[in-house]
Amino acid sequence: MKELVSLLDRKYGQMATEELAGKLFKIGVLDHTLCKVLAIREHVAAMVKNGEKKVDAMWRAAEHFSCSYEYVRKCMYYYVDVNID
Repeated sequence: MKELVSLLDRKYGQMATEELAGKLFKIGVLDHTLCKVLAIREHVAAMVKNGEKKVDAMWRAAEHFSCSYEYVRKCMYYYVDVNID
């Protein structure tokens, strides 16, 4: 991991986070599906933390990410090992 961080810092240290993420997607280092799963899980968690019921938060996430409620359910209950912490 240290080697990867060092390499990215040398080659792309001047890039903003968004640019770097785009570059890593383009070269296939980041998994687009897992990144979307993470974004959905974090979006739902933030709404729940703000007092919204989980099911309602999941429905709103489906609208926000333009996907089905079933896809959000899969992100929440199938990909349990995808977390930001």
